[in-house]
Amino acid sequence: MTAYYSLMKASKYEDDMIPKLAIHAFRHAFNKACSVATVVYAKEQQLVQREVNGVETVLQDLSQCYVTLDHLPKVLKRKKKQEAAV
Repeated sequence: MTAYYSLMKASKYEDDMIPKLAIHAFRHAFNKACSVATVVYAKEQQLVQREVNGVETVLQDLSQCYVTLDHLPKVLKRKKKQEAAV
């Protein structure tokens, strides 16, 4: 089986727009979901449930679930291999 793919070239402006477009798409999808069904999400270190009519209920406090960056292990970088001259 042969896989085909296309190589897309994008300008610097288009590359810079990708995160902004992703945020816009997520916001649109979130608003659409809130208008159709009950949504549960994290907001200001709390688990919040939003009903279709807009009423928000705090389900749980998540402040204890967050970890400070000091406790996380540091990322180790690999050294680049040097090729011997022949």
